[in-house]
Amino acid sequence: MSNVYRAAARSASTSHAALAASSIAPELEPILSCLVDQALEAIRAGNSRSDDVFGDYAELNSFVRAVTFHEGILLEQGLERLASLSPDLRVIKLSEPLPIVPAALELLERNDWDALEAIHLRSEVHYKQTYLPDLLILDRVARRAIIIDVKRSLSSYQESKLKVLRRKMMAAALTAGDVLHQQGRQGIAEIDIAIIDGSDEQSAQERGVFALREVGELLRLPFAGQAMLKLREMFAARVQDEMQQLCQRLAAVPSEPDTTNSDDCLASEDAEPDSEGEEAAAKVAEPMPPIRVGFARGLGAIDPAGRA
Repeated sequence: MSNVYRAAARSASTSHAALAASSIAPELEPILSCLVDQALEAIRAGNSRSDDVFGDYAELNSFVRAVTFHEGILLEQGLERLASLSPDLRVIKLSEPLPIVPAALELLERNDWDALEAIHLRSEVHYKQTYLPDLLILDRVARRAIIIDVKRSLSSYQESKLKVLRRKMMAAALTAGDVLHQQGRQGIAEIDIAIIDGSDEQSAQERGVFALREVGELLRLPFAGQAMLKLREMFAARVQDEMQQLCQRLAAVPSEPDTTNSDDCLASEDAEPDSEGEEAAAKVAEPMPPIRVGFARGLGAIDPAGRA
């Protein structure tokens, strides 16, 4: 167990009423600061594009778009880094997306999610659809895998779109057990899904939605919720400072006519980052035990036998 993990756990033992977003272990501050620094470097590295509509403010528009994109990545990296501090958790790198097999979609069409908690499907069948989670975290003590999708904000996310995402995650969860079993990861009793609202505005754990402050309950890391709020707070402060400097610089530059053709502005700036994968381990001959699938839920302390 790392010194950072022990210090963060001690900090989290303070009563919840006494905690603010900034109340985190001092040992965590350099970790969060480094993540924010990397995010700002990536934002600055993006090229500003000329735009007939925004004109002299095209650079500001590019900056805002880059911030929106990289905030989501920052939240993913923050969760991954905090999970790596726990000896009980391991972030699984997938070599390819999880398959969504037709049988899974048929089961979800005919049954409630609760009725499928003891069902798992083979992954080596014909399929056309796939789903790549933002994070797949294995809790070795709770004997569960958590399929996580991180959203910068759910406030503008249409409910119909959220239902489609949840359905894809459910279908992927039904085959994830077989995928992990083939990688040699045995002993998994549960596979849960969780959608994280990075804006910390929405929470509906009965539907698999967790506010950012609730990730500590999700991962059994008492300090994670406060740390993620602090990470977002630090990022916001740096972004606003950068934006203020950019606005001051734009205000000081005399306006010049923009002769750039608007067609040059059509290329998308939101390229997805390459996902790193690890090669699958040799297939395991032992039969796979039943695995419960379902919505993720906050867990308390778990003893080595896996009981809550």
